[in-house]
Amino acid sequence: MSKIGLRITRYDIVFFIAAVMLAGLGVKLGFMIHARYHPVTEQQKRIAALVEKSSGGQKVTILISGRPGNIYGSNFKGVSLMAGSREVPSCFVDLKIMSPEQTVRVCETLSNIFDIDVVELRNKFLANQNRRFVWVYREMTPQQKQALDEAMVQMRKDGIRGVGVLREWRREYPYGNLAGTVIGFCLKDNSPGGGLELKRQNDLRGTDGRRVLWADVHRRGIRPIVEESSQPTDGGNVYLTIDVNIQKYLQDAVAESVERFGAQWGTGIVVDPQTGDILAMCSAPTFAPNHFNTTPAENMLNRAVAMPYEPGSIFKPIIAAQAVQDGTMTYQTMIDCEGGVYSAPRHGRISDHGSRYNELSLRDVIVRSSNIGMAKVGEAMGNERLWQTVRHWGFGRRTKLGLPGESPGIVRPLRKWDGYSTWRIPFGQEISTSALQLVMGFSVFANGGKLLQPNIVRQVTDAKGKITWKPKPQDPKQVLSPDVAAATLAVLQDVVEDPHGTGKKCRIENWTSWGKTGTAQISNPTGIIPDAYVGSFIGAAPAKNTKVICLISIYYPDRQRGYYGGTVAAPYVKGVLEKTLTYLKVPSDR
Repeated sequence: MSKIGLRITRYDIVFFIAAVMLAGLGVKLGFMIHARYHPVTEQQKRIAALVEKSSGGQKVTILISGRPGNIYGSNFKGVSLMAGSREVPSCFVDLKIMSPEQTVRVCETLSNIFDIDVVELRNKFLANQNRRFVWVYREMTPQQKQALDEAMVQMRKDGIRGVGVLREWRREYPYGNLAGTVIGFCLKDNSPGGGLELKRQNDLRGTDGRRVLWADVHRRGIRPIVEESSQPTDGGNVYLTIDVNIQKYLQDAVAESVERFGAQWGTGIVVDPQTGDILAMCSAPTFAPNHFNTTPAENMLNRAVAMPYEPGSIFKPIIAAQAVQDGTMTYQTMIDCEGGVYSAPRHGRISDHGSRYNELSLRDVIVRSSNIGMAKVGEAMGNERLWQTVRHWGFGRRTKLGLPGESPGIVRPLRKWDGYSTWRIPFGQEISTSALQLVMGFSVFANGGKLLQPNIVRQVTDAKGKITWKPKPQDPKQVLSPDVAAATLAVLQDVVEDPHGTGKKCRIENWTSWGKTGTAQISNPTGIIPDAYVGSFIGAAPAKNTKVICLISIYYPDRQRGYYGGTVAAPYVKGVLEKTLTYLKVPSDR
């Protein structure tokens, strides 16, 4: 048999490698085609899962909570944290991987660490013995955490597993009760309970991540499953127009008046009339969001937006200004005030709080706050025009500020208005408004006649600081001409500066100011409640270039201590204005 010589060249090697690669590609392509037309069935998936489980392993998923975003207030130099989150450890157990003997020992150990009644904890374990996750204690102290760590080390040495620690985010409010009814609160699971926490939850909420790993039957990690794991994402941050210093001035003033005059409650707002920004908003009594679970529900109510009431004489300048705007009257028009008492068969009877006036100009009707004079204005305008005015100024509809529970107020349909309405609507009866609606209405006189959209959120950012939301530019409604707005403001300045004005107690030493008192009776479905009043005052300063407007309303003060708006509200508005103008370094104009 002859030998055959075999000569392999480099071309033969290249051809061989290429053939192998093509064969491998063909096999892979074949598997792809098979998977495309013969997909894995649910039964095959279940069989695969059973195979994995039978090998003594299991998937374990650990949730990683995303940090909720912060809420910041403003201050003269920057921002102040009003709501933030702190990471706290909490203890849980997996009862399904414990033997009955181990469960008893764990129960005794944990009851000692957390000072929980051992019988109560044992009953809890028995009721949840087949569950993989049961809370034992939320928000451990550092001492409890250290004791638990030491106990867990010993339990592992003894073969006991199933006691774990989970990190949670706990909401905290550094300023206590400051703006509590505006900010709201969060429950222990971080679900929002009201206020901006509720309204802005989509901005503030973090996105949870998860860590998935392959573990043995004792839940000991073997290897991570990276493709099924994800990182958490922190929530965004909300920046408010609320100034923490001005908020404290207002909150202290309202609380002091409520206490001094024995009132049921009070509310207040401070606004920048040029922008519509809310600088402060409060209710008294209030609550501290850190202690929401021990607070009466009514103290959590943001009465500035949620509690409409009859405004009383504060409403007079709005109707008077519209009468001047329409050409029905001027501020020099003389009105017969009937010597202090005015009555008619279909209208009832009204008086001027013990004062007796004969003829007054419309300007003096406002300065001296004559009910009869305003009733005559109502007669001149008629119900249809009065109703149109009320609606045109935004009463009877929500301002869309963006706070939960905002009331539209109460404005009855025109068809239900009668002669009684003609007289009483112009001096703030038979209509209910929110404090927010009133203060935005008065801003019209300071900004050239524009009804602005109120705003309480300056901007929203993501966790890295990128702006994700800002309020849209204002497109305000022009409800008065600039001339009529300026003329009305001059009249309201006389309310404070004139010796006959009802707002003398709001006269400020270093700045010119303007405003209006209001005292309204409180009624219920059965009629007017005897000796029940709401005393209010809206004040603003300076007169020529108004920087801030402040409203304080005190509900149901003790009549024996005082109830007129000029008594229970005007001095406190004065205090808020003086402190705020000093804080903002507004130059004196006197």
